[in-house]
Amino acid sequence: MVKHSNKKSAMHPRNVLRTAPDYTKLAIKHRDFRQVCELELNGRVSLNFRNERTLRELTKMLLLEYFGLHVEFAPGSLVPTLALRLNYILWLEDLLAPLKLDAVHGIDIGCGSSCIYSLLAAKKNQWHMLALESKQTNIEYARENVKRNNLEHLVEVYAQPDKNNIFKSYFETASRLPKEGFHFCLCNPPFFDSNAENPFGGNTRNPQRRPAPNNVRTGSAEELTCAGGEVQFVQRIVEESELHQERVLIFTSMLGVKANVPKILDYLQKRQISNVSTTEFHQGHTTRWAVAWSFQQLSLKVDAALSSPDLYRT
Repeated sequence: MVKHSNKKSAMHPRNVLRTAPDYTKLAIKHRDFRQVCELELNGRVSLNFRNERTLRELTKMLLLEYFGLHVEFAPGSLVPTLALRLNYILWLEDLLAPLKLDAVHGIDIGCGSSCIYSLLAAKKNQWHMLALESKQTNIEYARENVKRNNLEHLVEVYAQPDKNNIFKSYFETASRLPKEGFHFCLCNPPFFDSNAENPFGGNTRNPQRRPAPNNVRTGSAEELTCAGGEVQFVQRIVEESELHQERVLIFTSMLGVKANVPKILDYLQKRQISNVSTTEFHQGHTTRWAVAWSFQQLSLKVDAALSSPDLYRT
């Protein structure tokens, strides 16, 4: 049985999960979540984070408790961890804050069945989101999640017909685009290389410096793997960003392996893209990285003052 880590100090200062949730109180309040909890002798509950059903009910409960979002996941699909997704959204808030925008338009590359990034951005910040997805089952669930939460006026789930192009089909077929263009794109790319002999067998961490993750791996092969893994996927975004540099202000992507960050930075330098920034997302034992780049004259450096707890409120 694995207990939730209380090491929250490195998490984004505005992340509501920086203060560990009281799972005992939440189990009393939420029936479906209570069913995956186990009662300890001291009267408190514990969670088995290596159980997929537990992760699903936990994420569903946290989305409902903190954001009033009712979300369902397609069977066998990726179950997103909320703390990490919030850290990404909060970083985007910091990047956009100096622009003082009245309305924000963003693109979610590969929204999955939960459509979690777009739902959070729309519900929390009233951002207008274009959610791109190619898998039919995920599209159906994502659209239902948007509808269930009455966010159709803010979130459009677009069925990508061409997996080889990220932006092309939408930009060529959309009847109406935001007048001011899109202010950012975000992406949680497929982590593993489908061309590898054992795509899921590689160890991406130093066990002496970073403990093994508590959570069980979730998601379909299509969501977790692609040719060349996350490096090649992000390189595709970089290449396509050059074609659409006037349509998207800030391009961003998450990375799951620290060693891949310099590879993407080298690739951006090779393409002579110099306005670049990176960050780290900390949540418990898990660390992720992200890179941002822009072709416009704006700073991508986040001032420490921008990351204060009072900048944005849920």
